[in-house]
Amino acid sequence: MKTFFSKFSVIALFAIVAVSACKDDDDDKGGMKACQNGAFTANINGQSTSATSFNNTLLKGNSGGSAGKRMDIRATDGSGRQLIITISDLSSGSSGDGVSTDPYIPFDDITTGTENSFMFTIIENNVSYTYIDGALDVTSCDASSKQVSGTFSFSDEDLQVTNGTFTNMCYTILQ
Repeated sequence: MKTFFSKFSVIALFAIVAVSACKDDDDDKGGMKACQNGAFTANINGQSTSATSFNNTLLKGNSGGSAGKRMDIRATDGSGRQLIITISDLSSGSSGDGVSTDPYIPFDDITTGTENSFMFTIIENNVSYTYIDGALDVTSCDASSKQVSGTFSFSDEDLQVTNGTFTNMCYTILQ
């Protein structure tokens, strides 16, 4: 349990840094127009939903002596519900402008603290719910165009998220 809380505190710290560093930016670093976001869909408790706005970020850094990257895919649907997929990539270090397509394991299954991992957060009616188990497959990440695609699912006794996909989701690199 102590290991869980120490790992969770590291992720929470990254979350605070990532959220505080976020900015609404219409331009890429090269002054070019930011890319157009692709699609984000999922079935939530049997109801199909699509995101209408996004704020996706990649943060490179060093935590606990391990260089890595953290990508947050933040999608908001038409009712204001926000789904955040947090991806921690430790396999490719902090170099490069994308995340690996190597396997990711649920945060709940971390044993050494050096695995690529993920977790999900849903924010609805100003209440945040975190899910540390499920499935995530990053199928592609094009660092040159700053777009990522993949599939996901997770559930508990009250919530079932199935057939989740994110396709050509643009992201901003935070320094």
